[in-house]
Amino acid sequence: LVPTTVTRDQLLATVRTRGGGQGPVARDDIMGWVQTAIPSGRGERHVARRDQRRESRRGREDGEDGEDGEDRAGGGVRRLLDDAYGAMEEAANVALVPLSTSQSTDASRGQLLDRSGFVRRGLEQLGTLGSGNHFVELVAGPDSDVWVLLHSGSRGVGGLVCNNFHRMALRHCEDTDRDLPDPGLAWLPLGGDERWSLVGRCYERALRAALDYAEANRASMLRRVGAIVERRFPGAMRWDQVIDIHHNDATLEEHFGEQVWVHRKGAVKAPAGAPTITPGSMGTGSYLGRGKGSADAFCSCSHGAGRVLSRGRARKELSLQSELARIHTAGGKVFASNTEAVLDEMPAAYKDLDMVMGNQRDLVDPVRRFTPLATYKGADAPRRGRKGRRPDEER
Repeated sequence: LVPTTVTRDQLLATVRTRGGGQGPVARDDIMGWVQTAIPSGRGERHVARRDQRRESRRGREDGEDGEDGEDRAGGGVRRLLDDAYGAMEEAANVALVPLSTSQSTDASRGQLLDRSGFVRRGLEQLGTLGSGNHFVELVAGPDSDVWVLLHSGSRGVGGLVCNNFHRMALRHCEDTDRDLPDPGLAWLPLGGDERWSLVGRCYERALRAALDYAEANRASMLRRVGAIVERRFPGAMRWDQVIDIHHNDATLEEHFGEQVWVHRKGAVKAPAGAPTITPGSMGTGSYLGRGKGSADAFCSCSHGAGRVLSRGRARKELSLQSELARIHTAGGKVFASNTEAVLDEMPAAYKDLDMVMGNQRDLVDPVRRFTPLATYKGADAPRRGRKGRRPDEER
């Protein structure tokens, strides 16, 4: 989450063309370029690096820094990926579980995962949004202040780390006669010198590398969005006030007098005074909060409003036109290569944000409520037409 010096009125005003005529609304102009600069959707995005180089060249022509996250920190990201794979490889040799691209508990359903393929995927997906609930938004605060809000993470890198170590955790529980009520509860030990503790320490190492990769991925996209915003509004990004929060992570913390591992899934850290972000939906907005350090909740709060409809039910039950109208009424606009593809992300698929904030009032204090002005959702890859044409936006 990053504040800007742009006001709501400025963002929704039309811009002048080079010929002096009336051009598009500044918001639509900015989000059109965001769609072009940031690939979205599932899988590897070979086109992403090509677009990033093109954006970098354009930035240098415009007198900007021109270096994105991969250019400046590419070596650092490669080292993160190498470290993550090294931890996976070491653990796999000890656990006698092959590394695989499989998303299931059966490694044989995928292909052999080697170092070059893992690193290549990570480099190609750096600076890409992904799909599902990932998004880039321009939101407005109560003082008509415009902020940039971006939600994404470790992309395929995190999935590969998770799936491979989950299979090792299942093998550990089987090997040590642990009876699991659910395979999702498989675990790895960390203490001691026996083989499974070594696998557990490798998992911790790979997890940290994946989280660092997620941070680098968000930073790469934020820099690109910021450069686009500042083409229209020079110097608008207030980079000294960035709020960057991990979600879906595990950390060793002290609670109730003991050292315990806290896994926050659908939750974020909320120690006393710490900033929190709680997204709602494209039609309702988001909250900037301040953690209250609730001991009973392990100093955590909700990561988002949470779904009220599964993706399948949302696609069956919701009306695209009704949901788009609801978003328009709230002052927002959806930008996607295919709006029908993000029907399962529409407002009615999510819980009421204000009710969620009310229900967690003992965990977090609301500081600022944002309303959505523009949302770019991760769906299929943006369609690219003839030279100079923008990707499709909301229809």
